[in-house]
Amino acid sequence: MNALKAKVQEQGRSCEGEGEAGSRSRSRPCVVSMAKSAASGYAAALADVGQANGILDSVAKDVENFSGYVQDEQFWSFITNPVARVEEKKAILKEVSREAKFQPATVNLLNLIVEKKRTIILRQLVKEFDVLYNELTDTQVAVVTSAVEIQPPQLSLIGKKVQNMSGSKSVKLKNVIDPSIIAGFVVRFGKDGSRLIDMSVKGQLDKIASQINLADKLEPAV
Repeated sequence: MNALKAKVQEQGRSCEGEGEAGSRSRSRPCVVSMAKSAASGYAAALADVGQANGILDSVAKDVENFSGYVQDEQFWSFITNPVARVEEKKAILKEVSREAKFQPATVNLLNLIVEKKRTIILRQLVKEFDVLYNELTDTQVAVVTSAVEIQPPQLSLIGKKVQNMSGSKSVKLKNVIDPSIIAGFVVRFGKDGSRLIDMSVKGQLDKIASQINLADKLEPAV
């Protein structure tokens, strides 16, 4: 708990001046210096502790599980209620942590946020941690949009294609359903979704339509 508090206190601090004699190795990014807000600061502290103790992947699973709780409106209303006592909130978090088998570092961070009365940042913290984790593990996030849910074997093939194209160590796929795709799928990845794989019927129809329009423009007037 003390180690986590120390990391949180480092929010916004620069790692400038930390060389070989510093507390961090050159191969491990200074994630705390990436903090620009309360949520990103706490997320960076948790990531740093997780990385230092070799439990980053386990902590990431904790945060992913906890994201389901903060999206539940009943849980969210209670945990962010300024009238609810700190002890009551800790009791709920203890039960959640026990059921989900959270790492002690994750539990400590959640309790610390409750003590600081900053639970309103929890949803943003989940997002910030996900971004940090993907950067630290060289994980490429790809959004696969399809008319119907894509089965795991097909998603696995798509993931391998994205990995080959991006050169990343691993790929995290999110399947989004959009009936307007008609059939097939569209994959967006890279910074701000700048890279595209369009294997949808809608995409093919749009391409044909644009070719027809281009042909009409190029056709000489009689």
